[in-house]
Amino acid sequence: MSFKFPFGLLLLLAIPVLIIIYIIKNRYKEKVTSSSYIWELSKKFLKKKNPLNTISNLLNLIVQCFCIAFLSFSLADPVLNFKNGAENEVYILDSSASMGIENEDGLTRFEKAKELIKEDVENATSGSTFTLVVSDSNSRTICKNIEDKDIFNSILSRVEIDYGESELKNAISLAQSLSSEGEGSKFSLYTDKEVKVEDGLETFNVADTSKNYAISDLRVSAIEENETPAILLEADVNSFNEDTELEVEFFLNDESLGTVKGEVKKNELATLSLKITDNIDKFANYSSIKAQILNEDYLKEDSEFIIYNSTDFDTTSVLIVSNSPFYFESVFKALSYNNTRVSYAVIPPMLYSFSGGTVAYDIVIFDGYSPEKLPTDSAVWLFNCGESIPDSGFYVQKEYTVEDPGIKASYANNTDDLLYQELTKDLIKRDITIKTYLRYTLNSKFTTILSYDNLPFIFAGRNEFNQKEIVFNFDLHNSNLPLLADFIILMRNCITYSNPSILTDFNYNVNDKVTFTFPDTAINCEITTPSGKEEYLSAIDIETYTLNEVGTYSVKVDLATGKSRNINIFSAFPLEERNPNVVEENTYSIVLNTEAPKADRIFEALLVVVIISLILLLADWMLYSHEQF
Repeated sequence: MSFKFPFGLLLLLAIPVLIIIYIIKNRYKEKVTSSSYIWELSKKFLKKKNPLNTISNLLNLIVQCFCIAFLSFSLADPVLNFKNGAENEVYILDSSASMGIENEDGLTRFEKAKELIKEDVENATSGSTFTLVVSDSNSRTICKNIEDKDIFNSILSRVEIDYGESELKNAISLAQSLSSEGEGSKFSLYTDKEVKVEDGLETFNVADTSKNYAISDLRVSAIEENETPAILLEADVNSFNEDTELEVEFFLNDESLGTVKGEVKKNELATLSLKITDNIDKFANYSSIKAQILNEDYLKEDSEFIIYNSTDFDTTSVLIVSNSPFYFESVFKALSYNNTRVSYAVIPPMLYSFSGGTVAYDIVIFDGYSPEKLPTDSAVWLFNCGESIPDSGFYVQKEYTVEDPGIKASYANNTDDLLYQELTKDLIKRDITIKTYLRYTLNSKFTTILSYDNLPFIFAGRNEFNQKEIVFNFDLHNSNLPLLADFIILMRNCITYSNPSILTDFNYNVNDKVTFTFPDTAINCEITTPSGKEEYLSAIDIETYTLNEVGTYSVKVDLATGKSRNINIFSAFPLEERNPNVVEENTYSIVLNTEAPKADRIFEALLVVVIISLILLLADWMLYSHEQF
């Protein structure tokens, strides 16, 4: 036996005080009466009751002592422990994506499983401990050996569906380790899958015959229908419970394009398609195309599929600081005809020096001009800068002019470098003839793109401001580069590097990792999840983000130019979790540790002690007042 509040036993000190009071108190009382008859009658009555007086007083003292003792024990809150009388309960909860399917009673399978666990906890023997293991794409132990039922239920209520694939094998392994360590004596698995179990594990299947249909893919393609251009929309659909007719509606930018019906057999992939021959130009720059199943479905998350496009990206804005921008203007106009959208402005070096150096462009090009300081809110290209620029990452040494026809610079042997691969993508890589050039000394880590006699002629990387920088140590007018086919491709690659597309793919599955590539003008990145939560990424260079929910993620990237890029990403329901009637192929069991002790059963005797105290108080009152009855 133990006591929660042992200071309550101090009340036992009242017993010797009570005894002293009984010893010193005056037991006789004088009464005056005017009638001898009453006196004689009184004497007769006292003689009749006197034999019991001594016994009643003694019993009264004993009862009061017992009352004090029991009240003292009540205040101390005694707890009785029965060795190995309770269980160390271990609950394995499947929190994978399929547990989000609704049952016929309107509760999801996940909610049903949590209700069953709470009922079991409520009915568990006092003194039992509770451990929770979740099974999803990252199976883990949530809590261990919790004694308080309310605390455990609170933890259980906060567990959410992972929307990943179930990893029952890993969860069972975690449970087995708990058994081996003596921290579990009873194991229960709550899942929606048909699982074969052996000794040591009890399973509860929370699934019923819920209907579920799914769209696993959506495709858009251009075709010809009777020599007429058309757009073909194709949706791959499944029915997991029955042979049925499914109806699918297609949308372009949230505008309905029509519906298609088709027979779909159980667990067989079918394709429902819709041909569009009118106004197909709308598909050239669409922002979203969606397919949605209209049939009643107990799992809504996999009943639609969305394809997003990147047409809302801004055009790359370029400031050219040059007295002779002819080659730049020509190449940017050529790129605009090849789906690389560039808007540019030209400013003479003198006017730029008056501007204070702060601009709001994605890329700033300095051609034959060395600014006093570099802009910190954009990527920079430096061509033939004759003076050293603070924080640029290189120093100017000397200008060299060679005899005709000039030197032939060649592309460096940096094929293993990712930046080199990006800037030289699709190039023919012909040698470049250069008449006059500047020799630079580098003090930052740059990737050499073009070189001559081990001297870098074109190099790229990040300067002291950590901004993307591309440097040419020669004037375009003093080379044949603008006359080569590589010039347009090289400029395209430089734009892609300096002002990259934040994303190139907009469709993923749950738990996929998305890699964002941010331009130097990016200030911050805000992500709104399908459930409405707002999360933020550091908009510096490359960041990775994991998609944990099903549906559309909205991404907003604020730029130093005052504009923002808005991107939508669709995260699809995992294919492996769409079938609501999965049968687990593996057989699972838990080897119980017979030597490990169970939890001690707890019996709190407070209520019993209080009841006994009240009974004794009532008995004492009856004895003390018996003369009145």
